[in-house]
Amino acid sequence: MTGSARDLLTWAARQVGTLEDPKGSNRQPFAAIAGHANALPWCATFLVAGWKANDVPLIAGTNTASTLFMHDAFSDGGRLFHHPRAADVGFKFVASEGRIGHAFFVEKVVGDFVHTIEGNTNLDGSATGIGVFRLSRLWRNGPTTIRGFGRQHYGHGGATPGVSHAVSLADVIDAATRDPASGPGVTSHPREVRIVEAALTAEGLLSPSFAKDGRFGAPTITAYSQWQRRRGFSGKDANGIPGKETLKALGQFHGFAVKD
Repeated sequence: MTGSARDLLTWAARQVGTLEDPKGSNRQPFAAIAGHANALPWCATFLVAGWKANDVPLIAGTNTASTLFMHDAFSDGGRLFHHPRAADVGFKFVASEGRIGHAFFVEKVVGDFVHTIEGNTNLDGSATGIGVFRLSRLWRNGPTTIRGFGRQHYGHGGATPGVSHAVSLADVIDAATRDPASGPGVTSHPREVRIVEAALTAEGLLSPSFAKDGRFGAPTITAYSQWQRRRGFSGKDANGIPGKETLKALGQFHGFAVKD
Protein backbone atom coordinates (compact mmCIF):
# COMPACT_ATOMS: atom_id res chain seq x y z
CA MET A 1 0.00 0.00 0.00
CA THR A 2 1.15 3.56 -0.75
CA GLY A 3 -1.24 5.50 1.44
CA SER A 4 -2.74 6.94 -1.74
CA ALA A 5 -6.31 8.08 -2.26
CA ARG A 6 -6.55 5.75 -5.25
CA ASP A 7 -5.77 2.72 -3.05
CA LEU A 8 -8.26 3.96 -0.45
CA LEU A 9 -11.11 4.31 -2.95
CA THR A 10 -10.33 0.94 -4.54
CA TRP A 11 -10.60 -0.62 -1.07
CA ALA A 12 -13.83 1.25 -0.29
CA ALA A 13 -15.43 0.12 -3.55
CA ARG A 14 -14.75 -3.51 -2.63
CA GLN A 15 -16.68 -3.04 0.63
CA VAL A 16 -19.92 -1.96 -1.07
CA GLY A 17 -22.66 -4.43 -0.14
CA THR A 18 -21.15 -5.42 3.22
CA LEU A 19 -23.99 -5.63 5.77
CA GLU A 20 -24.23 -5.75 9.53
CA ASP A 21 -24.46 -9.26 10.93
CA PRO A 22 -27.08 -9.59 12.23
CA LYS A 23 -28.86 -6.68 10.59
CA GLY A 24 -29.59 -3.87 12.99
CA SER A 25 -26.85 -4.93 15.41
CA ASN A 26 -24.15 -2.42 14.32
CA ARG A 27 -21.79 -5.42 14.21
CA GLN A 28 -19.50 -5.35 11.18
CA PRO A 29 -15.90 -6.26 10.20
CA PHE A 30 -14.52 -2.70 10.13
CA ALA A 31 -14.23 -2.15 13.89
CA ALA A 32 -11.44 -4.71 14.16
CA ILE A 33 -9.47 -3.00 11.37
CA ALA A 34 -9.98 0.45 12.88
CA GLY A 35 -9.30 -0.69 16.44
CA HIS A 36 -12.68 0.61 17.57
CA ALA A 37 -15.36 -0.99 19.74
CA ASN A 38 -17.87 -3.05 17.76
CA ALA A 39 -21.69 -2.94 17.86
CA LEU A 40 -21.73 0.89 17.96
CA PRO A 41 -22.62 3.44 15.22
CA TRP A 42 -19.87 2.89 12.68
CA CYS A 43 -19.89 5.34 9.75
CA ALA A 44 -16.68 6.97 11.07
CA THR A 45 -15.22 3.58 11.97
CA PHE A 46 -15.62 2.57 8.33
CA LEU A 47 -13.54 5.58 7.29
CA VAL A 48 -10.78 4.88 9.80
CA ALA A 49 -10.70 1.22 8.73
CA GLY A 50 -10.15 2.34 5.14
CA TRP A 51 -7.30 4.63 6.08
CA LYS A 52 -5.59 2.05 8.25
CA ALA A 53 -6.04 -0.76 5.72
CA ASN A 54 -4.27 1.40 3.14
CA ASP A 55 -1.52 2.91 5.32
CA VAL A 56 -2.88 6.45 5.11
CA PRO A 57 -1.24 8.67 7.78
CA LEU A 58 -3.94 10.12 10.01
CA ILE A 59 -4.28 13.75 10.99
CA ALA A 60 -4.32 14.06 14.78
CA GLY A 61 -7.75 13.36 16.21
CA THR A 62 -9.22 11.64 13.14
CA ASN A 63 -8.76 8.14 14.57
CA THR A 64 -12.17 8.32 16.19
CA ALA A 65 -15.60 6.73 15.96
CA SER A 66 -17.23 10.13 16.53
CA THR A 67 -18.17 12.04 13.37
CA LEU A 68 -18.31 15.28 15.36
CA PHE A 69 -14.84 14.81 16.81
CA MET A 70 -13.50 13.83 13.39
CA HIS A 71 -15.00 16.94 11.79
CA ASP A 72 -13.44 19.15 14.46
CA ALA A 73 -10.06 17.38 14.12
CA PHE A 74 -9.93 18.13 10.39
CA SER A 75 -10.92 21.74 11.13
CA ASP A 76 -8.27 22.11 13.84
CA GLY A 77 -5.66 20.65 11.48
CA GLY A 78 -6.52 23.11 8.72
CA ARG A 79 -7.77 20.27 6.52
CA LEU A 80 -11.52 21.02 6.31
CA PHE A 81 -12.51 22.38 2.89
CA HIS A 82 -15.59 23.76 1.14
CA HIS A 83 -14.89 22.17 -2.25
CA PRO A 84 -14.75 18.36 -2.41
CA ARG A 85 -12.20 16.11 -4.04
CA ALA A 86 -12.23 12.36 -4.55
CA ALA A 87 -11.27 10.52 -1.32
CA ASP A 88 -12.35 13.41 0.89
CA VAL A 89 -14.61 12.78 3.88
CA GLY A 90 -17.94 14.57 3.70
CA PHE A 91 -19.70 15.52 6.92
CA LYS A 92 -23.50 15.51 7.17
CA PHE A 93 -25.44 17.63 9.65
CA VAL A 94 -28.30 15.62 11.18
CA ALA A 95 -31.06 18.01 12.20
CA SER A 96 -32.68 15.60 14.65
CA GLU A 97 -29.40 15.48 16.59
CA GLY A 98 -28.47 19.12 16.09
CA ARG A 99 -24.89 18.23 15.13
CA ILE A 100 -22.63 16.47 12.63
CA GLY A 101 -24.00 12.94 12.72
CA HIS A 102 -22.77 11.11 9.63
CA ALA A 103 -19.65 10.95 7.45
CA PHE A 104 -18.74 9.31 4.15
CA PHE A 105 -16.06 8.94 1.49
CA VAL A 106 -16.36 11.03 -1.67
CA GLU A 107 -15.78 8.67 -4.59
CA LYS A 108 -16.02 11.34 -7.26
CA VAL A 109 -17.40 14.84 -7.84
CA VAL A 110 -19.97 15.32 -10.61
CA GLY A 111 -21.09 18.92 -10.87
CA ASP A 112 -23.24 19.84 -7.88
CA PHE A 113 -23.25 16.28 -6.58
CA VAL A 114 -20.75 14.04 -4.85
CA HIS A 115 -20.95 10.31 -5.48
CA THR A 116 -20.15 8.61 -2.21
CA ILE A 117 -19.29 5.32 -0.52
CA GLU A 118 -20.79 5.23 2.96
CA GLY A 119 -20.89 2.87 5.89
CA ASN A 120 -23.72 2.54 8.42
CA THR A 121 -26.30 3.76 5.91
CA ASN A 122 -29.13 2.57 3.65
CA LEU A 123 -30.12 3.33 0.09
CA ASP A 124 -32.18 6.24 1.46
CA GLY A 125 -29.09 7.88 2.94
CA SER A 126 -29.91 7.18 6.57
CA ALA A 127 -27.25 7.93 9.19
CA THR A 128 -28.16 4.72 11.06
CA GLY A 129 -28.32 2.14 8.27
CA ILE A 130 -27.26 -1.47 7.94
CA GLY A 131 -24.44 -1.56 5.43
CA VAL A 132 -22.03 -0.01 2.95
CA PHE A 133 -23.71 1.64 -0.04
CA ARG A 134 -22.97 3.98 -2.93
CA LEU A 135 -25.08 7.14 -2.82
CA SER A 136 -25.25 10.58 -4.42
CA ARG A 137 -25.56 13.78 -2.39
CA LEU A 138 -26.02 17.43 -3.33
CA TRP A 139 -23.14 19.56 -2.05
CA ARG A 140 -23.83 23.00 -3.57
CA ASN A 141 -26.40 25.15 -5.44
CA GLY A 142 -29.31 23.94 -3.35
CA PRO A 143 -30.34 22.83 0.11
CA THR A 144 -27.57 20.62 1.46
CA THR A 145 -26.81 19.14 4.85
CA ILE A 146 -23.09 18.70 4.07
CA ARG A 147 -20.85 20.73 6.36
CA GLY A 148 -17.41 20.55 4.79
CA PHE A 149 -14.95 17.99 3.49
CA GLY A 150 -12.00 16.61 5.44
CA ARG A 151 -8.81 15.65 3.60
CA GLN A 152 -6.02 13.41 4.84
CA HIS A 153 -2.47 13.82 3.55
CA TYR A 154 -2.59 11.04 0.96
CA GLY A 155 0.62 9.60 -0.43
CA HIS A 156 1.78 9.61 -4.02
CA GLY A 157 -0.79 7.93 -6.20
CA GLY A 158 -3.32 10.71 -6.31
CA ALA A 159 -6.94 11.27 -5.57
CA THR A 160 -8.32 10.15 -8.90
CA PRO A 161 -8.55 6.36 -9.35
CA GLY A 162 -6.95 5.21 -12.57
CA VAL A 163 -4.93 8.39 -13.11
CA SER A 164 -1.17 8.17 -12.80
CA HIS A 165 1.98 8.65 -14.89
CA ALA A 166 3.62 11.90 -15.90
CA VAL A 167 2.57 14.69 -18.21
CA SER A 168 4.74 17.13 -20.09
CA LEU A 169 3.99 20.78 -19.32
CA ALA A 170 5.11 21.73 -22.82
CA ASP A 171 2.79 19.17 -24.43
CA VAL A 172 -0.21 20.21 -22.34
CA ILE A 173 0.38 23.88 -23.16
CA ASP A 174 0.72 22.94 -26.83
CA ALA A 175 -2.60 21.05 -26.70
CA ALA A 176 -4.36 23.93 -24.95
CA THR A 177 -3.04 26.32 -27.61
CA ARG A 178 -3.66 24.21 -30.70
CA ASP A 179 -6.71 22.04 -30.01
CA PRO A 180 -9.38 24.77 -29.70
CA ALA A 181 -8.47 26.12 -33.15
CA SER A 182 -8.27 22.68 -34.77
CA GLY A 183 -11.04 20.83 -36.50
CA PRO A 184 -13.59 18.72 -34.56
CA GLY A 185 -12.02 15.64 -33.00
CA VAL A 186 -8.44 16.78 -33.58
CA THR A 187 -6.20 16.05 -30.58
CA SER A 188 -2.59 17.12 -30.15
CA HIS A 189 -1.52 15.12 -27.08
CA PRO A 190 -4.50 12.96 -26.11
CA ARG A 191 -2.81 10.71 -23.52
CA GLU A 192 -1.62 13.59 -21.41
CA VAL A 193 -4.76 15.64 -21.88
CA ARG A 194 -6.93 12.74 -20.68
CA ILE A 195 -4.97 12.69 -17.42
CA VAL A 196 -5.59 16.41 -16.92
CA GLU A 197 -9.25 16.05 -17.91
CA ALA A 198 -9.82 13.28 -15.38
CA ALA A 199 -8.33 15.43 -12.63
CA LEU A 200 -10.49 18.43 -13.59
CA THR A 201 -13.55 16.18 -13.55
CA ALA A 202 -12.68 14.96 -10.06
CA GLU A 203 -12.47 18.62 -9.04
CA GLY A 204 -16.06 19.11 -10.25
CA LEU A 205 -14.92 21.54 -12.95
CA LEU A 206 -15.32 19.49 -16.13
CA SER A 207 -18.33 17.49 -17.23
CA PRO A 208 -17.65 13.73 -17.43
CA SER A 209 -18.88 13.85 -21.04
CA PHE A 210 -15.65 15.68 -21.95
CA ALA A 211 -13.35 13.83 -19.58
CA LYS A 212 -12.06 11.15 -21.94
CA ASP A 213 -11.88 12.77 -25.35
CA GLY A 214 -8.21 13.79 -25.01
CA ARG A 215 -8.95 17.13 -26.63
CA PHE A 216 -8.01 20.35 -24.82
CA GLY A 217 -10.99 22.14 -26.33
CA ALA A 218 -13.15 25.00 -25.11
CA PRO A 219 -14.79 23.06 -22.22
CA THR A 220 -11.38 22.01 -20.90
CA ILE A 221 -10.02 25.55 -21.30
CA THR A 222 -12.97 26.82 -19.24
CA ALA A 223 -12.51 24.15 -16.60
CA TYR A 224 -8.78 24.83 -16.32
CA SER A 225 -9.44 28.56 -16.00
CA GLN A 226 -11.74 27.79 -13.07
CA TRP A 227 -8.95 25.69 -11.53
CA GLN A 228 -6.52 28.60 -11.94
CA ARG A 229 -8.95 30.95 -10.19
CA ARG A 230 -9.42 28.40 -7.43
CA ARG A 231 -5.64 28.48 -6.94
CA GLY A 232 -5.74 32.27 -6.57
CA PHE A 233 -4.93 33.44 -10.10
CA SER A 234 -6.95 35.97 -12.07
CA GLY A 235 -6.97 37.94 -15.33
CA LYS A 236 -4.53 36.72 -17.99
CA ASP A 237 -3.09 34.28 -15.44
CA ALA A 238 -6.44 32.47 -15.39
CA ASN A 239 -6.91 32.15 -19.15
CA GLY A 240 -7.18 28.34 -19.18
CA ILE A 241 -3.68 27.75 -20.56
CA PRO A 242 -1.87 25.60 -17.95
CA GLY A 243 1.09 27.00 -16.09
CA LYS A 244 3.71 25.08 -14.17
CA GLU A 245 2.44 25.99 -10.69
CA THR A 246 -1.22 25.12 -11.27
CA LEU A 247 -0.48 21.96 -13.25
CA LYS A 248 1.87 20.70 -10.54
CA ALA A 249 -0.79 21.41 -7.90
CA LEU A 250 -3.35 19.48 -9.93
CA GLY A 251 -0.91 16.60 -10.30
CA GLN A 252 -0.13 16.57 -6.60
CA PHE A 253 -3.80 16.14 -5.77
CA HIS A 254 -4.56 13.63 -8.52
CA GLY A 255 -1.54 11.41 -8.89
CA PHE A 256 0.49 12.53 -11.86
CA ALA A 257 3.91 14.09 -12.10
CA VAL A 258 4.72 17.12 -14.26
CA LYS A 259 7.86 17.34 -16.35
CA ASP A 260 9.01 20.38 -18.32
